Amino acid sequence: MIHNKIRDLLSPIEKILLSFVVLIFTGALLLLLPCSTVSGISFIDALFTSTSAVCVTGLVVLDTAKDFTFFGQVIILFLIQFGGLGIMTFSIAMLTVISGSISIKWRFTFESFYSDIRRLPIKSLLIKVVKYTFIIELTVAVILFTQFIKAHPFPEAVWHSLFHAISGFCNAGFSTFSDNLVSLNTNTVVLLAIGIDIILGGLGFLVLSECVRLRFRGKAGIFSQLTLHSKFAIVITLILIFGGMAGFLILEWKYCLTGFSLKDKLLNSFFQSVTCRTAGYNSVHIGSLRECTLLMMIALMFTGGSPGSIAGGVKTTTMGVVVCFLYMKFRGNRQVVFWNRALGNDTVEKSTTLFIIALIFISVATFFLTALESLQVRNVYLSSLFEVTSAFGTVGLSTGITTALSAWGKLLLCVVMYTGRLGPLTIMSALTSEKKELNILYPEEHIMIG
Repeated sequence: MIHNKIRDLLSPIEKILLSFVVLIFTGALLLLLPCSTVSGISFIDALFTSTSAVCVTGLVVLDTAKDFTFFGQVIILFLIQFGGLGIMTFSIAMLTVISGSISIKWRFTFESFYSDIRRLPIKSLLIKVVKYTFIIELTVAVILFTQFIKAHPFPEAVWHSLFHAISGFCNAGFSTFSDNLVSLNTNTVVLLAIGIDIILGGLGFLVLSECVRLRFRGKAGIFSQLTLHSKFAIVITLILIFGGMAGFLILEWKYCLTGFSLKDKLLNSFFQSVTCRTAGYNSVHIGSLRECTLLMMIALMFTGGSPGSIAGGVKTTTMGVVVCFLYMKFRGNRQVVFWNRALGNDTVEKSTTLFIIALIFISVATFFLTALESLQVRNVYLSSLFEVTSAFGTVGLSTGITTALSAWGKLLLCVVMYTGRLGPLTIMSALTSEKKELNILYPEEHIMIG
């Protein structure tokens, strides 16, 4: 009875937030088991690893390949999979399949996560989420297996392939190799397979669903069949991928890319542009990159993937709306228009609010991290900002300071990863869900600005 009362008091969003907390602590307890690690693990490191896995971030304080046993790696992989899709998505999907219905409260909650859910029945959407996930992960695992079998025994090749396929699609960045993917930075098949895996995981399930339904219709073209959301998400994603690729190639041509062939320079530039937005895999040593390159990567990590996906960050569409809003303001336009369609003021306000909240949150978290830690690195502030943005964007890239952090620094990053995974607006809506809106308009005044 007490359990039912607590359940009734919690809103759907609060249940989702709580489910992630429960999953994180459950994972931490499982990683504390003697059979999970080679030589033991502290509670704070277990909590950090579990948070990083559930929030599909990829920041690590221990070597996944050497410090965790096979059982421990299996636990991490399950945390990545359940965290990536969302434990509530799994449970609701199973419940919907059995009962064939879903409550109005949960429908409104999913509408806040998946922007245009009214076009697709909730049961159909949730089944597609699970189906697309496993089909893509299995396909990528088979492709990776053709490469890993060349250097590893059959069981190890299967495990490496499955682990990286799931970690890639869930945009987690965990690897069963100690150097991540640095030793494979000339393997075109591996980097392209994981890169595409990451892109598909970061596009969003509604976009994937629409792309699957595309048909050739003569002069009408394929692009015209997509909704405004899908068009916008795809275009912004392509701009970020190839813009980031060009930036990385130019900035690192004579530096970390020295010694690579032209093909491998293009390949690694593409891969780092894709992975630094949300996945966290690295084919080059991040600590060796130039400071200007790190700043560019911070901007990409801050943006992240698309709404309704496994990716973190403020999302591609949010960044696109903010940039276009500023552009329209400079041109004197009163509306933000794409493909002869104007965005509602509510969408523009939410995008701007989320952008500002994220900037403030990252700035405050970076301040506290630099205050808590005494890091002996080349540029303390830039390294701390990179680490915090990576945690917030659930990316997982690091300049190498993660293992040197104190317990307080690790706890701070756990909070940042959790916030970044679920989104500042989601957490704010959960904290203020019971507050009533006052429809009172006050007289307007003006102050000097600028």
